[in-house]
Amino acid sequence: MQRAKELRDQGISYSQIASIIGEEFNVKVSRPTIMRWCKGLHNPFNKIKEISLEPSPSLAYVIGVFLGDGSTTKLKNGRYIIKLKAIDREFVERFKNALECLDIKTTFGLEHDSTRVDRWYAEGSNKMLFQFLKGPRDQLFNVAWEYPREFLQGLFDSEGFPVISAKNHFRVQVALANSDLELLNFTERVLLEKFGISTRLVQTHKKGSPIVIRGMEYKYNVDMYVLWIYRLSHVRKFAEEIGFTSRRKQEKLEDALHLSEIPVAEALKLWHQKYVNGPRGYIKRAPKQP
Repeated sequence: MQRAKELRDQGISYSQIASIIGEEFNVKVSRPTIMRWCKGLHNPFNKIKEISLEPSPSLAYVIGVFLGDGSTTKLKNGRYIIKLKAIDREFVERFKNALECLDIKTTFGLEHDSTRVDRWYAEGSNKMLFQFLKGPRDQLFNVAWEYPREFLQGLFDSEGFPVISAKNHFRVQVALANSDLELLNFTERVLLEKFGISTRLVQTHKKGSPIVIRGMEYKYNVDMYVLWIYRLSHVRKFAEEIGFTSRRKQEKLEDALHLSEIPVAEALKLWHQKYVNGPRGYIKRAPKQP
């Protein structure tokens, strides 16, 4: 294609370019094809790589991530990108592995950004998967229903987190934050019918309400909701049967569930010895230096 453009830049006609390309590369190329190459309307190397989109654990996980933190982008060069950026390496590595299980080549690395915390990233390019993810929601939900554990793991890895109350009482919950009511209602149904886990859906912010991010004030452009797993027995079931891929989240949840079995005063004491409350909830204390 680049050779055709070079010849066109020399003022050679499309028909002549077709003949030259045919002789040089021993191929037969039509005049209209040469014209599309030169005008950038067609890329001969952008052929669709076929992959299996039959329901599978890997596809269900990718769907969960896509409906959470994942993103899709169509680039001008004809690549169809499916990408994830997150602070937890285990999460991003699992997404990478899921894409590779679908026979999609991926790139993986750490992105440094002076304006925010460093994030791991994984991305692959495939037009079939891109179009599938951007297609009817029902086809995504059908895969999720067949492989609910992997779907929920992808979604909760993206936008779920353990919530620990440790002031006057000790309470352990799991939350999922999202603005998509259709997705949240479907997730409620999957948790209840597939795992026997009940939830409560609560609106947390209305569209237009203020939010401060890294010192700058913005406004929500959508209504925001949180889906709560609030019963202790159901939180324990979530931890055992679904859980988080992120070691940071899963360890925090398991630590809290362990302490929930002992008297409250002792649980509070031990929790604060191990965790400190920060702007976004409790984080594990740094090990003491010897």
